[in-house]
Amino acid sequence: MSAADAPVAVPVEVLTDEELAILAGPGGLVVSPYLATLAEADREVALRTAYRGLLARGVVDPPTVEALAAAVGEPTVELQVREDVLSLVTLRRGAAATVCVARTTVLGQDYWYAHVVRDVVLVEQVTTDGQHRFSLAAADVLGDLLLDAVAHPETGDGTGPAIELADPAEPPDAVVEALGHALARADVVVRTADDREPELLGLFTGPGGAWVLSAAAGSGSAVVATPTTRAVLDARVHDLARRAAAVAAAVAAAAAGEAGAP
Repeated sequence: MSAADAPVAVPVEVLTDEELAILAGPGGLVVSPYLATLAEADREVALRTAYRGLLARGVVDPPTVEALAAAVGEPTVELQVREDVLSLVTLRRGAAATVCVARTTVLGQDYWYAHVVRDVVLVEQVTTDGQHRFSLAAADVLGDLLLDAVAHPETGDGTGPAIELADPAEPPDAVVEALGHALARADVVVRTADDREPELLGLFTGPGGAWVLSAAAGSGSAVVATPTTRAVLDARVHDLARRAAAVAAAVAAAAAGEAGAP
């Protein structure tokens, strides 16, 4: 794919672990790599500093007298959040499907998420120092965005038979050698509200070929390592994206039906 044909995701905001902890609250699928390294006392200082930064930038307004009164005895107080940031947080929270990717390349590690809501994708790229870069795209380019995120651009065709790994912690030498030539690794899973045993994919790609490791989470099933052509890899990634978009579309249709019901 040429640069001119590359899928477009429009940058909208950059927030830190600490800022998102204030704006979105605890929990969720997305990692907080910087906050996770802090002791409790340091975390409290970081959150207070982040709150002051959000106030200074106009992202949040101080709580009103009414909000303070309503929060008496409660652990949190409702904040007035700037509309564009509130929309971002709402999209993130309301995603019917989220494609989660942990990436490792020769340049380091990061995390990539695609939160799918109706026909919109909120892309969130997280660096190891806790910077969350958000961008928006149409759901119909999710497959291209995902492929760009998980596959080395010069990926070639893998060859050989599929190999079942009796013990993933000690793979056969042939698998170790093949995966060792990969320049990019991406661990991919699509999470939805009612998933039970989501498929876990490990994609190892580079000029020397592509390998896919797959298993169902929590099923106890064997991990299978399969050499894959670039064409098959592209098709599999696009299918994964289509399934995520289909879940989001089905949830939106169900919500619209309930809203229109008498």
